Amino acid sequence: MKKAALLTLPLLIASCNPSSAPGSGSVTVSSSKASVSTTNNQLTGNTTYTFTNKAGAREVTINSATLTWTDPTSNTTKTETVNIPAFTLPAGLSCAAATSNPTASCNFNDPATTFADRTISRAISDAELFGKLLSSNPSVTNLPVNVQFNSTQNALPFTFSSAARTDGGDGGKPSEAAPKPLITINTTGSQPYSGNLSVTVSGNFDATSKVKSLILEVRDSRGNIDNTTFTSVNPTTSFSIDTSKYPDGPLTLKAIALTDTGLRGESATQTVQIQNVSAPTIAILSPDANSTLTGPSVVRVQFRQSTTAFTLTPLSGANDVRIDVRDFRGQVVKTAFGKASRVSEGIYEAFIPIDLIGPEFSSNAYTITASAQATLADGSTRTLGTTTPINTRVNDTKPPALNVLMPAYFTDPFSNPTRPVLSRNSALMMQASDDVEVSSLRLDFTCDQATALPGQSCPSAPYTYNIPVNVRGIIYRVFQIGALLDAQPFVQNGNYTLRVTAFDGDGNTNIQEMPVRVSRAAVDSEIANLASRSVIDNIVYDTRPGELNIVSARWVVPGTTANPVRVATLAYDNTSGSLIPSRQRVDPILSAGTSIQLTQGFAAEGIYRIDFIVEDLVTGVTRYYEGPEIVVKRNAS
Repeated sequence: MKKAALLTLPLLIASCNPSSAPGSGSVTVSSSKASVSTTNNQLTGNTTYTFTNKAGAREVTINSATLTWTDPTSNTTKTETVNIPAFTLPAGLSCAAATSNPTASCNFNDPATTFADRTISRAISDAELFGKLLSSNPSVTNLPVNVQFNSTQNALPFTFSSAARTDGGDGGKPSEAAPKPLITINTTGSQPYSGNLSVTVSGNFDATSKVKSLILEVRDSRGNIDNTTFTSVNPTTSFSIDTSKYPDGPLTLKAIALTDTGLRGESATQTVQIQNVSAPTIAILSPDANSTLTGPSVVRVQFRQSTTAFTLTPLSGANDVRIDVRDFRGQVVKTAFGKASRVSEGIYEAFIPIDLIGPEFSSNAYTITASAQATLADGSTRTLGTTTPINTRVNDTKPPALNVLMPAYFTDPFSNPTRPVLSRNSALMMQASDDVEVSSLRLDFTCDQATALPGQSCPSAPYTYNIPVNVRGIIYRVFQIGALLDAQPFVQNGNYTLRVTAFDGDGNTNIQEMPVRVSRAAVDSEIANLASRSVIDNIVYDTRPGELNIVSARWVVPGTTANPVRVATLAYDNTSGSLIPSRQRVDPILSAGTSIQLTQGFAAEGIYRIDFIVEDLVTGVTRYYEGPEIVVKRNAS
């Protein structure tokens, strides 16, 4: 950036002095002629105006002109303001870009930029600028009128003459003439044009006419005609045409002017070349997204031309479309090729068969990717691609896999096992998986009179809890059983068989059982030497603008274990409302004297939580420690 010492007096004046602010006269203007007259009461032709912005002045937008004259009848001053197509006069700076493009803006901080006058010429139709003057003065000779454009220093003097056309047989009564519309292309630069094209249409209506409609008719290179989008009820108007909505090639413009009395006028046609280089769109029309395939299928890929003609490059022999099928890991498990054929103007389609139901494929989630190489009309190439997710399903007789991770056996279950203890503060952790999906888990607490404790009554039906899952692949599920022991039905203290059943979508099941003891005694609710809840400490903050407010934090259960323990560590990253942890770890055995803790660093905004499930491997007590949440945000910049 240039230093302040390089600022010169002209720039300081331009920046600070109100006299050089837009609208205060930093611009001068001249015209190619000084008189305007009508022919058959019609204003035809254009006048070229040259606008000059002074060296060092800021850029100015010109969008209106004010006409001032003295009314011949009342001898009073009259004014009319006319809106014209807006354009920007660059700031009073010269640079390399301005050498070839008069409208180019220059950046003062760029090298080789100097102060200089900047000049732009604009052709404005006489009908657009003097139409209101003609309506007020349909028959005058050499009427003096001044024209001052907004943000200009000087007014231009004109003499205006109009003579009413008569039919010669009715005492000189003016006869209405048909409009003679004109088209002015405002967009500068060389063709072909792209983006928005600015066009001004002047109706050149007779002074006695009432405007019914002014239409800009657009015909594209395919012969399609649009005469409804660009319409107005004003005698002069400007339209902005989005050329990207039309195919590349010639765009033919014609103005049509209609009066209330039925008179019609058409302009000569003007043809401009447009080119918006854009790639075709690609889409997978079938199979539908997230649909389930149960047999061989056909992938239908469609290419639709945007504005630019294209051809597809062969990828394998004559085939120009590739299909890749990826599994849930992102690995390509199948590739196929096909050829796209023209089905209508600008539309091509390929039909490629695939079969994902063979013995080498399991029922699972897959992603179909379609890709191609397109060569556009200007010779450039584009890589096209799109994806769609699908599922496959075959007849499934395999049960889901199931493991109960917490609580766990801590003595040999085949030789007089010691039962894990569940209390009001306990939770269960299960791992299940299936190649289709785990639809649900069911927990049963079954009482057996042979193992029941004294005073324990055994109901005929087990205590049952159903947990919907509907997740494919491997899942870890945490179930806060302690909160439900006191609910209805009430689970009495005593010995039970904990039975966990996993179901898949085809009715296959897997059952795991283990003996447990339910106890609400205080001694069976706490882990020796550990606090009753976990806390967050060692929070590292960052106050720098734009950085995360917290760098890291530690979740810890205060104290150290008296006995060896088994610990499940559960991380919830923006999944606090879920019972499925986003990350998990099981330490099968940690020695006595261990501190239960985890420090986590943060790389993104979010809500984070760490939970622990701890099982004492001497007493069997299982305790759930739900950690506090921490909110990580980004500091204001």
